[in-house]
Amino acid sequence: MTGINYENIDDIVVLRVVGGVTFNQILDALHDYFPLVSKHLIWDYTEGDLANATPQDFKSIPAISAKLFANRQQGGRTAFVCPTDYLYGMFRMYTAFADIQKMPYDYLNRSNRALVFSV
Repeated sequence: MTGINYENIDDIVVLRVVGGVTFNQILDALHDYFPLVSKHLIWDYTEGDLANATPQDFKSIPAISAKLFANRQQGGRTAFVCPTDYLYGMFRMYTAFADIQKMPYDYLNRSNRALVFSV
C-alpha cells in the first residue's frame, strides 16, 4: 500500500513515504501536513520512492511549500532521507529549485534516518 504517514516528535514533523507515491499524493501531504510544521520537517523515503513523480513535478513544489509554511519558525530545517542514488539526486534538484526561489529554510539530504537525527 502506498501513502504518506504523519508523525510528530516534539518540534519535528516526520512524513514517512511508503511505496511509489504519486505527485498528487505528495501535493495532498503538502496541504494536509505543512500547516502543522512548527520548525523542522523530515521526508523519510526509506520505504518509499518517486517512481510516479517527474523532475518537472518538483519544480512547482518550492512555491507551494512557501505558501503552506506560514506557521513555521525561523531556523527550521527540512531533511530528506534518501536511501537510493535516484532519490538523492531528485532531492538535490529540489533543493536547488528551493535555493533559486530563496526559500528561507535549510535543507539536508541524507542516506538514512540516523544521519538526519545526528545533525
